[in-house]
Amino acid sequence: MIKMINEMMQSLTVFKVGTWITVIFTILLIILLFMKTSRDERGRAIIGTASIYSTIVFIVLVNILAKISLNIEVNYVSMSNCIQWIYNIVIMVESIVIIVLKKIR
Repeated sequence: MIKMINEMMQSLTVFKVGTWITVIFTILLIILLFMKTSRDERGRAIIGTASIYSTIVFIVLVNILAKISLNIEVNYVSMSNCIQWIYNIVIMVESIVIIVLKKIR
């Protein structure tokens, strides 16, 4: 498992795919944050709840990275990939939670 993660984090292709995912989900999150429905009290509560969930995910992922970094080869590409994918996952979680909570509430 660690070997597979190490090979993925060394790949420039994974980095390029992550870059496109970053752009797409960042634009989606900006749109969700500035929609008209996000400006009232209910919208702010949804954004706050989504931010709490994404913060918890961020803390867990950074701790996993700290544990894994002891076992993988650390260089520029691998650290860039790890940081980029942590950002991607946090942005995805926040976007998905905002969309789900808007449908539920």
